[in-house]
Amino acid sequence: MLAIYTIQPTPKCSDGFITKQNLAGIPSSFLKLANKTELMEYMVDIRRTLHQNSELGYEELETSKLIRTELDKIGIDYRYPVAVTGVVGFMGTGKPPFVAIRADMDALAMQEGVEWEHKSKVPGKMHACGHDAHVSMLLGAAKMLQQHRDKIQEP
Repeated sequence: MLAIYTIQPTPKCSDGFITKQNLAGIPSSFLKLANKTELMEYMVDIRRTLHQNSELGYEELETSKLIRTELDKIGIDYRYPVAVTGVVGFMGTGKPPFVAIRADMDALAMQEGVEWEHKSKVPGKMHACGHDAHVSMLLGAAKMLQQHRDKIQEP
């Protein structure tokens, strides 16, 4: 799950948000970027790395470091630490409309089964909650937005 919040008025799902007209407003170059194999491979690699190095809440030092390293590569400014290990990235002008994307990054205190190919290297901890995928999707979205930001027009 990737949570996206907007400050400007947004239609409710029951209002038929996904319509041909709304989809037409998304530039085709942005949609092509979302379909690139490189982006999918990037997100899969991030998820596997995070999954193998599971860290519990407020102990996500390596996870936070990986996120900051990726934001540096992408060229996104950030604030760290936030609430001990958290990272908040910033893009754009800071003027409305605003969009916030968030992802949890902690793992759970439980043992992973031996049948999983990309098993956690940390005994007694695993990303059973999917937060490794959440972070991967967030970094993929950040990468897309950063690559596309010159094409985004002011309202």
